[in-house]
Amino acid sequence: MLLESSAEPAARKSLIQFLLAAFQLAPEAPFVAPDLIRWKYDDPRPDWSGPRSFVWQDGEAIVAHACMCPVTYSLPSGDVSGSYLIDWAAARKSAGAGVALLRSLGRKCDALFAVGGSPDTRNILPKLGYRRIGDLRVYARVLRPWRQFRTDPFPRGWKAPLRLARSFVWSLSPAPAPGPRWSAKPVPRFDASAAPLFEARARSPFACTRRTPELMNYFLQCPGAVWSVALILYDDGPRGWYVLARVGGQTRIADIWVDSAAPADWTAAYALAVRSARRDPQACELVAAAAIPPAVQAAPSAGLRFRRSDPIFVLDPKKRFADGPPLDVTFLESDLAYINDPTYPYLT
Repeated sequence: MLLESSAEPAARKSLIQFLLAAFQLAPEAPFVAPDLIRWKYDDPRPDWSGPRSFVWQDGEAIVAHACMCPVTYSLPSGDVSGSYLIDWAAARKSAGAGVALLRSLGRKCDALFAVGGSPDTRNILPKLGYRRIGDLRVYARVLRPWRQFRTDPFPRGWKAPLRLARSFVWSLSPAPAPGPRWSAKPVPRFDASAAPLFEARARSPFACTRRTPELMNYFLQCPGAVWSVALILYDDGPRGWYVLARVGGQTRIADIWVDSAAPADWTAAYALAVRSARRDPQACELVAAAAIPPAVQAAPSAGLRFRRSDPIFVLDPKKRFADGPPLDVTFLESDLAYINDPTYPYLT
């Protein structure tokens, strides 16, 4: 049966033990750190009033779990409620429970979304009714190759010095200047002055998630990363923003937006984010993602190197996303902004 997961200590301990067993991870895995679990599952969100973490139980035993990451997409036909699912797992002996859980959560909103996933996940999603509607292209840039080399715990053997040499060469690739009329204004958090930017985003020709200052500040409270924010200015007028999330030695462009469909403007925005990331002495590598056409064109123009493409899936019974505009997806929509594997901390 479907139940809300309880924050009571004994119940939360049982859930964490289930997740560690399902994902075959050690007890110190970052994704089950108590403060991060509390933020993901329990802390109030301004865009969602109900519970977000759910379990499927067989008697007293947990056999499946998923946490909802709510989103609202703005489409020409109107707003569509949806959710990305994180920490989705099912006991191997109860695979059907994971499917039942997914279907139950699908009734709580108009659509469910998924990005990437393991080979098994990518194979099973179409069988559950998901369809592929786009790709999230992932890019990276080496910022400090020697520090990256010294802090990488992954055993690379004889390939390690070759990787260091390659990373050094990559770090020398030019990063274009954003242009004299573009600048970035660091801010500690979003306030009401950013509201016009979020309203402009809602009128975008692309399918974008709703943003508010309150929602963005909820994301910035996530304990899984070190966050920094800047407004993007053109001739001193706000035109967008970027959000950086540093996890260990890897910095991610968790969110980026420009009120423009011109690739040149997006290139300036990415160039500003790259410049900001390079100022952090602990940042060894910068990772970014792009899904809509101007961002896909801009990221490599800003000196970011393409690394992989992750499929974007949607479970959309009412076909609200059929033949719709390109879907804008960033790391901020799910857990991609802060998820962390300490044994393999770098993409390059």
